[in-house]
Amino acid sequence: MDLGHPPDRAAVDWAAPISSERMYGDWPIDDETVDAILDRSRRPAPSSQLDDLLDDLGVGAGDRLLDIGGRDGARGLTLASRYGCTVTSIDPSRTNLDRGRRLVAADPAGGLVHLVAGTIEAIPVADGGVDVIWCRDVLTHVDDLDRALGECRRVVRPGGPLLVYQTFATAWMEPGEAARIYPALAVAPARMHPEQLEVAAEQAGYRLETRVVVGSQWREAWEEDGTGRTAAQLLVAARLLRAQNEMLDELGPDLYRLELANALWGVYQMIGKLEPRIYVFRPA
Repeated sequence: MDLGHPPDRAAVDWAAPISSERMYGDWPIDDETVDAILDRSRRPAPSSQLDDLLDDLGVGAGDRLLDIGGRDGARGLTLASRYGCTVTSIDPSRTNLDRGRRLVAADPAGGLVHLVAGTIEAIPVADGGVDVIWCRDVLTHVDDLDRALGECRRVVRPGGPLLVYQTFATAWMEPGEAARIYPALAVAPARMHPEQLEVAAEQAGYRLETRVVVGSQWREAWEEDGTGRTAAQLLVAARLLRAQNEMLDELGPDLYRLELANALWGVYQMIGKLEPRIYVFRPA
């Protein structure tokens, strides 16, 4: 099942010149109509789209869910509360795990969430030990994709789904832009191509069940509902760039680069240089 399609930017002749006379001349559509067209919502999908896919997969009480790259366990607590499932949340960061243990201990759903040190390349779970895998914002950091997908295939029960959310580069991402933000965000450049993931998943014994091209939709929805997440990131990026020397002194070079790259990541998703997608894979 395919939901959404990447925009066909090749359908526009970007090199066709528009003269200044035409640019400032009369167009067949008046300014008010143009403004109305540009201001009209194009019905973007909200970020709850990802949770809705879990609903479609029938996750419920008693299911064993593996959250890969679960950070501080907050997402695992949300999933356990919503579905009544048990969650094994793995993360390689000691800081995340220490913070997560405090969160889990204070949450009513904490008894359903187990925090474990681990990586997707070496998942600390027995063969067939989980019913569904949730993998969000992880594969961009993975060098050995074949090993990672093989591990996912090993630990999930027969027929158990692998739900992946990942951001990819589009043809609009310039090499210089990638070179500025990928190193600061620990991005493996080879992971930024969706076709590579789809081929690797097939080779690991998965079949593609669902592909959703999210693109800019969640970010459009956040602007339309007043959340303003991308507008805030754009403002942060502008400040970091304009007041570079001052903010370098305050943040230090590594944190400066990290914060700028993170802000631009959101802006680039909004304008189509980066394209989030959701996949559901099943063992073949």
